Amino acid sequence: MIHNSLFNPRFGRGLAPALVSTLTELRRCDLPELAPGHHPIDGDNIFMDVMTLTTTPAAQKRAEMHQEYIALHLLISGEERIEYGLAGDGHREQPHAENSDLLLLDIKRHPQTLHMTHGMFAIFFQMEPHKTGCLWQRPQHIKKAVVRIHHRLLL
Repeated sequence: MIHNSLFNPRFGRGLAPALVSTLTELRRCDLPELAPGHHPIDGDNIFMDVMTLTTTPAAQKRAEMHQEYIALHLLISGEERIEYGLAGDGHREQPHAENSDLLLLDIKRHPQTLHMTHGMFAIFFQMEPHKTGCLWQRPQHIKKAVVRIHHRLLL
């Protein structure tokens, strides 16, 4: 997992070119005006889902994990908490569905917490469990973009 802020002038230093170009494109967007919904960027290789939601207690949520895609979470407005673990820290009761890149599970070992504020992003690589949209101090309405980047673009 990597996290930073789009406001940091060195936001992409040391990242793979596909991640830097994606983050650069996000910096060029009028993020508050992005309509909720699915936004293709590069076909099935890179796409973005913009959503609004209300944060909820972490105990009411399950973590997610991806096998084929890297998940870049960018908080457009509000505050949220993300719980995450390292690859192998999740406990899953079902095998990964072949027709879906999403697996829901629980983080059983070494859970960590990241406090996200406006403009921050977190990048979760394949098989890194993460639970997003968790409340920080009180429920908040948030707007966020989740960009999925196929892992083969980083090779």
